[in-house]
Parts: sequence; C-alpha cells; structure tokens
Amino acid sequence: MLIVRDVFQARYGRGDELVALFQEIVGHWAEGEHTVAPRAFRILTDASGPFFTVVTEMEIESFAAWPQFMAEEFALPQFADWFRRMMPLVESGRREFYNVVEQAGAQRRDFLQAVAPGVK
Repeated sequence: MLIVRDVFQARYGRGDELVALFQEIVGHWAEGEHTVAPRAFRILTDASGPFFTVVTEMEIESFAAWPQFMAEEFALPQFADWFRRMMPLVESGRREFYNVVEQAGAQRRDFLQAVAPGVK
C-alpha cells in the first residue's frame, strides 16, 4: 500500500477555494472513470505552521499503480479544466510517497488485547 501526499501552499486567502476544488475532483473519481482508483482520500488543512497549507493524502494499491492512475487522470478532458482553475490558487507544492508499514484499527486492537487485556 502506498500513501501519496501532496502538500500545497495556497496563495494568501485562497485555501478554502483550493479545498473546494479537491472536493470536486473526488466526486469525479466516484464516477468510475479509472481502472486504478484511490482506496482512500482525505484533505487536510493547517492547524499550525504556514497559513493556507492544504494537504491531500491518497491511498493507492502500489507504487506501480501510481503512473497508471496519473495517466488516466491526465487523459480526462475535465482534468485540464480542473487544473487550469487550480493553478492560480497555488503558490507552491510538493509530492511525497510513503509505504504503509502498518494500518491502525483492528490490528491495533488485537495487539492491545494481546499485550494489555481489557484495553480498548
């Protein structure tokens, strides 16, 4: 499993508009136009640090699946329009890739029960 994290520095005062654009693009992923689609997606905004920071995190099957997802995304006619609307909102950005080593949830609960019975 791979986490793709994109960190954007929105132009001053434009963070909410950038968030709205990401919410829009998630809607078109649900339309099933991809053979490889994110398993999970979330949008984060700054609570500290540089103002108007918007972070997206997407969980995708593997590093090998990433280029296929991006190729399909770039081929969609609506993506060009979406990207054109995004460009004036962003001052800078970067992309980070992370391998998922462990996923919290049921596995964590099982571990806690094994080492500390009664803990939830």
